Amino acid sequence: MEKVGLVLQGGGSRGIYTAGVLDYFMEQELYIPYVIAVSAGACNGAAYLARQRGLGKIYHTKYIRDPRYFHCKNLITKRSLFGMDFIFNEMPYKLEPFAIDRFREAKEQFLVVTTDCVTGEAVYFTKDDCADIFQVIRASCSLPFLSPKVTINGRKLWDGGIVHPIPFLKSMLDGNQKHIIVLTSSCPTGDWMRKLSCVERLFSRSTRLCQAFIRHFRIYYEAIEQVKEMQKDGRAFVIAPSDGIFIRGFERQEEKLEHYYRQGYYDARTQFSGLSAWLGLGRNE
Repeated sequence: MEKVGLVLQGGGSRGIYTAGVLDYFMEQELYIPYVIAVSAGACNGAAYLARQRGLGKIYHTKYIRDPRYFHCKNLITKRSLFGMDFIFNEMPYKLEPFAIDRFREAKEQFLVVTTDCVTGEAVYFTKDDCADIFQVIRASCSLPFLSPKVTINGRKLWDGGIVHPIPFLKSMLDGNQKHIIVLTSSCPTGDWMRKLSCVERLFSRSTRLCQAFIRHFRIYYEAIEQVKEMQKDGRAFVIAPSDGIFIRGFERQEEKLEHYYRQGYYDARTQFSGLSAWLGLGRNE
């Protein structure tokens, strides 16, 4: 089998789709030797390496209505709508124990993408670069202006999705010839690119903040176009929700989250035979 990378997009609550995909992979004992993830994808990727089926779903659903997880008062007391200490300290180490030893013993490579707040460059961490992997994941999940910056090794870090919303380029640079790419929303059409161009012209003289967010969306849509090209020439196998299936970046309705999880699981199951053939494994569901 050629060198293969598993690329996991973020997307907040939409990451529960990835949890469904990876739970099915774990059922089939399919473990890709290289995993790179951003934001919510990193939470799911960690559970995948730790062989903890169902943990990703728990992280996305069980405490969604707990005020320690999300509450407006957190913005005043902790400068974040989300209870980051609760999510990245109490949940994985006390309430829903993470199999840290199994995670560290896993043979698979694991990279998490963050963004340097000063330089705007991507900063990558492996599972061996930091004693507390959830501190790195916290940085990758910290949304600008909604969560405090996270300082690691003297660098102030924010959400990795700012610079690499779909981090397949790093997977390429690390020598992988093929890439399994799990997206958390359906691919946008060309109409979105035309609309974005109009918005860019409209706000061409706006604040740097507006321009920064517009630039982020352009990076995302350009990445999607690259993913489509890679899919056409056989370098990428893409698993993504179908058109018309969508949830918000932060969703609190359990039935919608459950549906999105089941959709990820179903999509992985129905595409598994094709994925196995693409990987050259000669195995079926």
